[in-house]
Amino acid sequence: MSLKFFKPLFDSFSCSWQESNIEQKGVFFSYVLGIVALLWFIWLFINKSKKGQPQSPPGPKALPLLGNLHSLDPELHTYFASLSQTYGPICRLWLGKKLGIIITSPALAREVLKDQDTIFANRDVPAAGREATYGGTDIVWTPYGPKWRMLRKVCVREMLSGSTLDSVYALRRRELRQTINYFYSQAGLPVNIGEQMFLTVLNVITSMLWGGTVKGEERASLGAEFRHVVTKMTELLGTPNLSDFYPGLARFDLQGVIKKMKVLAKRFDKIFESMIDKRLKIDRNGGMETGVGQENKDFLQVLLKLKDDDAAKMPLTMPELKALLMDMVVGGTDTTSNTVEFAMAEIMNKPDVLRKLQQEVDTVVGKDNIVEESHIQHLPYFYAVMKEVLRLHPALPLLVPHCPSETSTVGGYIIPKGSRVFINVWAIQRDPSIWENPTEFHPERFFENKWDYSGNDLNYFPFGSGRRICAGIAMAERMFMYSLASLIHSFDWKLPEGETLDLTEKFGIVLKKKMPLVAIPTPRLSNPTLYDNSNKGLPPGPKPLPLIGNLHSLDPQLHTYFASLSQTYGPICRLWLGKKLGIIITSPALAREVLKDQDTIFANRDVSVAGREVTYGGTDIVWTPYGPKWRMLRKVCVQEMLSASTLDSLYALRRRELRRSINYFYNRAGSPVNIGEQMFLTALNVITSMLWGGTVKGEERASLGAEVRHVVTKMNELLVTPNLSDFYPGLAWFDFQGVKKKMKVLAKRYDNIFESMIDQRQKMNRNGVGQESKDFLQVLLKLKDEADAKMPLTMTELKALLTDMVVGGTETSANTVEFAMTEIMNKPDILRKLQQELDIVVGKDNIVEESHIQQLPYLYAVMKEVLRLYPALPLLVPHCPSKTVTVGGYTVPKGSSVFINVWAIQRDPSIWENPTEFHPERFMENKWDFSGNDLTYFPFGSGRRICVGLAMAERMFMYSLASLIHSFEWKFPEGETLDFTEKFVLVLKKKMPLVAIPTPRLSNPTLYE
Repeated sequence: MSLKFFKPLFDSFSCSWQESNIEQKGVFFSYVLGIVALLWFIWLFINKSKKGQPQSPPGPKALPLLGNLHSLDPELHTYFASLSQTYGPICRLWLGKKLGIIITSPALAREVLKDQDTIFANRDVPAAGREATYGGTDIVWTPYGPKWRMLRKVCVREMLSGSTLDSVYALRRRELRQTINYFYSQAGLPVNIGEQMFLTVLNVITSMLWGGTVKGEERASLGAEFRHVVTKMTELLGTPNLSDFYPGLARFDLQGVIKKMKVLAKRFDKIFESMIDKRLKIDRNGGMETGVGQENKDFLQVLLKLKDDDAAKMPLTMPELKALLMDMVVGGTDTTSNTVEFAMAEIMNKPDVLRKLQQEVDTVVGKDNIVEESHIQHLPYFYAVMKEVLRLHPALPLLVPHCPSETSTVGGYIIPKGSRVFINVWAIQRDPSIWENPTEFHPERFFENKWDYSGNDLNYFPFGSGRRICAGIAMAERMFMYSLASLIHSFDWKLPEGETLDLTEKFGIVLKKKMPLVAIPTPRLSNPTLYDNSNKGLPPGPKPLPLIGNLHSLDPQLHTYFASLSQTYGPICRLWLGKKLGIIITSPALAREVLKDQDTIFANRDVSVAGREVTYGGTDIVWTPYGPKWRMLRKVCVQEMLSASTLDSLYALRRRELRRSINYFYNRAGSPVNIGEQMFLTALNVITSMLWGGTVKGEERASLGAEVRHVVTKMNELLVTPNLSDFYPGLAWFDFQGVKKKMKVLAKRYDNIFESMIDQRQKMNRNGVGQESKDFLQVLLKLKDEADAKMPLTMTELKALLTDMVVGGTETSANTVEFAMTEIMNKPDILRKLQQELDIVVGKDNIVEESHIQQLPYLYAVMKEVLRLYPALPLLVPHCPSKTVTVGGYTVPKGSSVFINVWAIQRDPSIWENPTEFHPERFMENKWDFSGNDLTYFPFGSGRRICVGLAMAERMFMYSLASLIHSFEWKFPEGETLDFTEKFVLVLKKKMPLVAIPTPRLSNPTLYE
């Protein structure tokens, strides 16, 4: 110990002491030497006793009061890295009265973030941060414990889960398309990429927060206010604050940081309050007042739902809700935009990397399309670029500092409770002992897929590690990849003349470029309309897997599955069915665009392999492409085959079969009967009677009916079998599942039946027999033989039309009657009203005739209500555009399969009051009909491809239902209950057959004969 340490002590004595005698001086000097010797031995003893105990990490000498504040470099990440070169992988700094610990090695980072994760899972909240986040109640600053676990669960499982992010994709997409449109408008001019990406990300974040709540000019105005507040907040959060370095001075707020932050936080809070009030109002009104709401999901809606969850063990409070929104805005803007800017700078500095990226995105997306989020999983080189950018330029180079909850040991050094621990991930990810050529931008190093963002490998952990790992990784990854892919795909980029790239970093709250990246965009896509913000590219939808697309996630109940997708992705969304693109429409407005505004474009079909085989190569009315041939077939159906006069002429055949069914039920009075099964047989017998009932008689007709029933059942099974040949057209030739082969066998049996019937009818015609017994076959043969027809009906087309009648007209009618009977039996008052109406019009001493049905308005209302709830074809027959078009602002490519979910539209609560309730009275005003002009109600379709059998379906339903209701009372077997569960096959049917007991109610038993 140097005696110089005591010089101030000697100098402090008065001059009188110096004048005293030598003896006094000697005594006093001896006394002082004794004290020095004692202190010397005490110091040696203390040092000896400390030997073997943990010491504080090494570090630069600290000044009194200031500590090491005087020597800090503004570029903290590089300054801390230089300290580690001098003092080792763990060192310390005194920041005023705060002790800072710097970790700069994977091994020591593991001790902090993995081995002692719970101890280091807290934060030392700065004064400005506490003020901005409602007292530090957000996910970033909340202390580790039950409350923090609840907040993290909200973020990871609800707010930032894959499904929630999918649901707000349309909002992200809208903002990024606006940015691409902006760059397109600045083509050939220098643009500040970083600034524009900051605005883009901010708009994306706020759109995801309440993009479904706020629209138009209000949203733009709100975005401008946010930009101002966020900028000011960021400045304050980055201001060195005496209140943080000297906690004892915090209450004085000497620099006014807390006061200024309080003003900004109040402005934020007012914005939050306004948005929350709007969303609550929208939810209360079901979105009807504003036209937004359920179809435009946003984070605010998700959080408010969680806040109101009474079943939650630890409910989300309103301050915590607002704090989470604050995290999203302040924490999600600079980080993403700066990373994209660094990526663009590094890519422009390496032309070969730019070329590889453009080749990859052109292969996956094409130059005649725009990038969608669904593409990014197919871009491995982009992923490698992202990982390399985050290695060189991690968004938070020192992470968010950790704070031990108790004194602990790291690397053999003592870390006191309350220290501020900095993990220098920037330095670790540039460590030459770990990374080859660590300062070189080389994305290929990540091709082995060795590193990810999980934080398990402490050589690479740009998002942190352990319990406090970044909660927003999934969103950051999507935003970066989607943004970068769109910029690289849409434009070529070059620096302004005479400019050079500067990759110098600047440390702030996050890492950013010191010099903004200014570059000139040049459009590179094939069609200028792809830059138009009104063209949104493909509709949103769930992520497809390679090769199989979304086939793995399909639910057999397609109508309800598609309806659930529309709740997530909006009224137009897409699915990849193998290599086939499916487009789902679930709103009247978009249905009108398809079926009315662009009817001719969507008037085609994508014929399935099984469908083509069963309909003689797709030559029937259902599958024939729109054009002269189809118009001829439709004319045959509407004006001849299914005209009112033809249907009238075949009434006797329909009547005969229905009376047989009534007789069947009468013979089983008091016993349970399967109504659905019997109505299927009735419909099939009616159809075949109308086809050739005047041609075939007696036992031959019964035998033929049995064979047709068997073939139809097998055909329907094959038509609903998922077929690889449909999903992968290139494999159709191989017919791996044998669907085509099996259908060919059935079609051959059908053809043999048709050939036999045609031969018999032609023979009867030649002999002048059977003219009084008219049937469809007679009508069609007459049309075929018309020599003056411009486009004569061929024998193949004739058979295809007969097939349509049998396959398309049996289950649809039978299932609808079964659904009707189920709903009616569930509502005894409706059954009573129907019977009263029938008794007045028909009487109980008579039987129902088709001539009665036009006098039964309540029965008509029941039919309409049944077809609203249970449309026979809930997705109609899929349409197929003949060219690439736009629907709802989205691109619908040529050849897509377009599904119109009429089932979901006709149950839309914004259109129908109590939509799931069976309430026929809603149709008594006669507001809706089957014309397809009102796209809120169109059970038979709309436009050119509207069902041609509408008139016959209406007659068959009304005649059958009226006869069943008029002829019998109906009740359930003892102990049975109604089951309304639906089953989607080719058509909508009941999952559980309707079994009921009939009791005759007519006055005369002979009426049932």
